[in-house]
Amino acid sequence: MELTKLQTEKLLSKFLDKENGLNELLEMVVNGLMQSERKVFLESSKEKNKANGYRQGQAFGRGRQLSLSIPRDRQGQFYPVLLALLRDQDSQIQELSFSLYSKGLTTRDIGDVLDVIYGKNYSKSQISVINTHFYEQMEAWRNRQLEEEYLVVYIDALREKVKRDNISSEAFYVIMGLKKDYTREILGVVNLPVESSTGWEQVLKELKDRGLAKVHLFVSDGLKSLETAISKVFNQSMHQKCIVHLQRNILTYVRSSHKEEISKDFKEVLKPDDKEHTKTKAIEKLKDFSSKWGKYYKYIKCLPEKEDIEYYFTYLNYDYRIRRMIYTTNWIERFNKSCRRTLKIRNSFPTPESALALITSVAIEKTEKKYAYPINNFKFEKKV
Repeated sequence: MELTKLQTEKLLSKFLDKENGLNELLEMVVNGLMQSERKVFLESSKEKNKANGYRQGQAFGRGRQLSLSIPRDRQGQFYPVLLALLRDQDSQIQELSFSLYSKGLTTRDIGDVLDVIYGKNYSKSQISVINTHFYEQMEAWRNRQLEEEYLVVYIDALREKVKRDNISSEAFYVIMGLKKDYTREILGVVNLPVESSTGWEQVLKELKDRGLAKVHLFVSDGLKSLETAISKVFNQSMHQKCIVHLQRNILTYVRSSHKEEISKDFKEVLKPDDKEHTKTKAIEKLKDFSSKWGKYYKYIKCLPEKEDIEYYFTYLNYDYRIRRMIYTTNWIERFNKSCRRTLKIRNSFPTPESALALITSVAIEKTEKKYAYPINNFKFEKKV
């Protein structure tokens, strides 16, 4: 019996109303198309070749897997084009798995998502195998060759709970660089159990091994002896310590009733937007600030004699239009905040490598997207 197009559509519509009707119809259509493809292949073949039954296969349908009967030929030369298209789903699953993992989902969470979308339950071990390739990609990116010269390098560490023999917070050293084209990139992410100047010296030496030869300016927090570690590896580089960290430390030791006035007075020491303000003037104003408030607070009284105080005012050697970009570690702290948004989904990580992989995935995304836009204010500063 020959059906019209309208009759066929009505018949299919009724069939689709059945439970799993769509998947059953997909199975019939795909199997039928592969049979027709084999028929055309055999008819066009110049060799003596015949059909040779079917082998069973699977593909992803809507919420469950499709059972396929894949046609074979006796000489093993036939492979359905349609099947090759369906096989692209494997790479899609891998990409989706990578993406979900990089957003902080656990292997169990990913398995549940894939089950809902593709109708196939992936075990924790199967997801882990898929993500092995993800780990390898992240490691290759962290070990990539670097450019020889960077204008500014920002360094900071974030801490996350990871498990070795027990669960504890460990340091993840993060390095951001401003390139000569004024775009930014994350140069490295390194895990060491604690943050220290010795650890930073090791990390900087690793950057040098990857090709980094010259840095005009380092920007860091106020970690003790960090200036010594930097000078050992890059002895020609300038160094700026984060002025915001210094300000926080000052306010930690003062009464609440004094904080507002002290903050206002300290701004007169900094004055980053005043192009006439120099490092010498800032040190003099710091002494005045210390004289006024030092009689109340010992920490403020000792500020001018602080061993590393000169490193907090390096920014004043540069053009006033870039000072706010180099006198704090705000850029890299914003990156760390983005990492924490991804990492906070988990209370802790089963291994340091798993946390390292997630931080690296955020670094790649930022480098390829947001950091690809140049910061053109740096063109005003000839020193860099």
